[in-house]
Amino acid sequence: MPEEIQAITLQNLDDAVYLMNESSRGMSFEYNLEMFGFLSLARYWNFSYEHSLIRYVENEPAALIINCVDTQAHDAFTFYWGAIPKFRSRKIALSLFDTSCQHLLHNGYNMLYGDAVPDRAVRRYRFIQAEAQHLMVQLQAQTPNLPIPNAEFEVRVIEPGVLEPYSVPVSEFRHWCQRHSFLRNAASFLQLVGAFRDKALQGYMVVFPQTSHTFLLDIVSFDSSLEVGYELLRWLVVNDYRPPFIATYVFEQSYASNLLPAAGFREQRTLCTLSRDLHATCRAKAS
Repeated sequence: MPEEIQAITLQNLDDAVYLMNESSRGMSFEYNLEMFGFLSLARYWNFSYEHSLIRYVENEPAALIINCVDTQAHDAFTFYWGAIPKFRSRKIALSLFDTSCQHLLHNGYNMLYGDAVPDRAVRRYRFIQAEAQHLMVQLQAQTPNLPIPNAEFEVRVIEPGVLEPYSVPVSEFRHWCQRHSFLRNAASFLQLVGAFRDKALQGYMVVFPQTSHTFLLDIVSFDSSLEVGYELLRWLVVNDYRPPFIATYVFEQSYASNLLPAAGFREQRTLCTLSRDLHATCRAKAS
């Protein structure tokens, strides 16, 4: 059957939406998007249409891969990848993934990251040469258990640029959604909140408010102080953010993995991050 691969453009956005919906049907991450919802998702994640591909079979959209890129770090992140059921037996999605990796490498990207989906065992990602990287848990609390307030801290909303001079300890892995580059792009969707002592920033958290709950995408103390984290969490409660509070991207042996259980957060599920070294895997295959 004649096949064709196209980058996502304004002309085939409808096909991209169709493929996301149909290929995710029945999965734990099932999408039911219309065009406005897709565009909102694309803006939040900063989809790179240049590096996102659709495979057609006899002019029928068959498979899709959507990537995001960090041009400064020369890294990429696969947000979504899949094929509609009628084409899965032909490994259409697998060849599209390989083509996408070659395309990213050709354009100067070194590493490709992603998250394993709950529907697929992590070991099954080896067939795309993606390695399990870090375990991360999702935690939840209806009402955080907090000590008495510490008047030394001032907690207030901050702009993403405030974080630029600061770095998280190098021992802590950062999810794609916790990078400063992601936060700058998604600033209109998120709230960044800083904890100050003597006018010096001591830590921050990243909040994604929803109508039925509140997502906590990150919480950081530059010196790993639990006091900083407690005051940041208290700010959510005092300002009437809607519970439950759901903390995502919490990695093992990180600051958040110590703070949040101490504040009464309980584990909901465990996921795993993935990575693929494009230089090593694409060149090895080509040779």
